[in-house]
Amino acid sequence: MQDKEYIAILIQSLEKKRELLDKIIAKNKEQKYLFEDEGSDPDRLEENMQEKSGFIDQLNELDEGFQQIYDRVKITLQGNKDSYKEEIRTMQGLITEITEKSTTIQAQEQRNRALAEKRFANVKKGIRKARTSNQAASRYYRSMANLNVVESQFLDEKN
Repeated sequence: MQDKEYIAILIQSLEKKRELLDKIIAKNKEQKYLFEDEGSDPDRLEENMQEKSGFIDQLNELDEGFQQIYDRVKITLQGNKDSYKEEIRTMQGLITEITEKSTTIQAQEQRNRALAEKRFANVKKGIRKARTSNQAASRYYRSMANLNVVESQFLDEKN
């Protein structure tokens, strides 16, 4: 394979990475909605997280492949900057976009983490409240059951 083909693969890899980052941004937006909506389906949240995890795995694979190919053409790119001026400019533009998207994702992740902590705290509070209500109801029913029990009475008819 020629260096020009390797460089084309590097550009394709960066474009795929940009697309995956867009998908992660979309999943983070959906996650934000799911955390904010008290009535959201926990299964949908789990599905969202699994899909996002799959995108992250793909990103990691792309990064590894990119690095391997870059290591092969690094010297060629550095030594022939004029010959590959357009390709280098394209890659620099893609890297700038990828960096911006990565920054967006980091901010989203921090917000979502705070929302998740808040949501789970509310769930815990709800569970505690339900447990307390169940205990109160149980005590009430026990005390009510005891009220209806009439002790056997022995009547003394001696006067």
